[in-house]
Amino acid sequence: MANKNKQKFTYTKKKSLWLRILILAVAALMLVGIVPLTFLSANAEENTENLTIASFETGKLSEAMQEAADGTDYNFIKNIAVLSGTLNAVDYGALLQIPNLEIIELAGTETEGGAIPENAIPSRNQLTLISLPKNTTEIGAHAFEGNRKLTKILMPATVTKIGDYAFASCEALEAFPISPDTEYIGEGAFQDCKAITEFVIPAGITEIYPNTFSKCGFEKISIGPDVKKIGGSVFADCSSLKDIYVYGGTAPALESDVFRNVSASVHCYGDSEESYKSWEQNNIKIAADLTGEYTLTVETPAENNEVYTSAAETQSAAEITETENPADETAETVTEASGETVPEKAASGGLSVGVVIVIVVMAMIIAVLATILVMSKKKQ
Repeated sequence: MANKNKQKFTYTKKKSLWLRILILAVAALMLVGIVPLTFLSANAEENTENLTIASFETGKLSEAMQEAADGTDYNFIKNIAVLSGTLNAVDYGALLQIPNLEIIELAGTETEGGAIPENAIPSRNQLTLISLPKNTTEIGAHAFEGNRKLTKILMPATVTKIGDYAFASCEALEAFPISPDTEYIGEGAFQDCKAITEFVIPAGITEIYPNTFSKCGFEKISIGPDVKKIGGSVFADCSSLKDIYVYGGTAPALESDVFRNVSASVHCYGDSEESYKSWEQNNIKIAADLTGEYTLTVETPAENNEVYTSAAETQSAAEITETENPADETAETVTEASGETVPEKAASGGLSVGVVIVIVVMAMIIAVLATILVMSKKKQ
């Protein structure tokens, strides 16, 4: 009996020894793994790039991006500037290959046929600013829909058509540089743009289509003299809207729910007040206080115009720099949106959230293993 207990004790002791060795080995491997993981993450963050492409062949922007990136992981590229070339639908698709873009500068380029295609650059998680090609005349349906962090868009004065839902759900968009020559704003084009507080519908637009401005953050809106019809739910749920200035000689016809959940004053000319009686619904009041001739003009911000004025100069400077310094990989480029000079490679420092989480989890596992090891030793 004693011999049997001795054998059992010896077996248990050996088992415990191997268990401790296994736990120590796993803990050591995890501890060693933390070091290269931290180094690789920090190194990757330091290689974050502002990608600049001097020119490209239409339809081959993807290849130009790969060449310019020179092996850099697209996940770490935040800004891209394309200085010249003509983009088609395939090229816009190429831009979607870079998942975390914050700034897209296209002011020096052109877009094929003057039109930005449907669904060009929608639903980017990080995009905050974009400048459109210098020859843009038409923005396709859903082109920039769902860019919820987009705060600023720059576009040339040549734009005449804005497609259906082109900027819908761009919740952070603070202002829109609409062209005085715009002739068409599509259905739902600015739906749910909560940060825009003021808007001017220029002369030349004859109809405002359904849901165009529903759920917007407007406090004031001005409607040009040529609008004859306002579609269903155009201003629905614009809870901040207080003043509506309408410059037509007679009131535009209204479809259903135009002013749902809106409490505002409609400012019109005194001699057209009678035609606005049909607008007196819910909390809409008519204030016939406009006087004098129609003088409302649409003006794009100076910053917006300067971008396109300097686009050709920026392109020429880039071409000269490329010729004189073909091997200079750290050449500085001027960002057209801000006018600031930034290095081609910009160190952001620190570790990514994902890596920090992994390291914490690994450290916790090591702690648990160490605890098991100590408890196992105490039992003996």
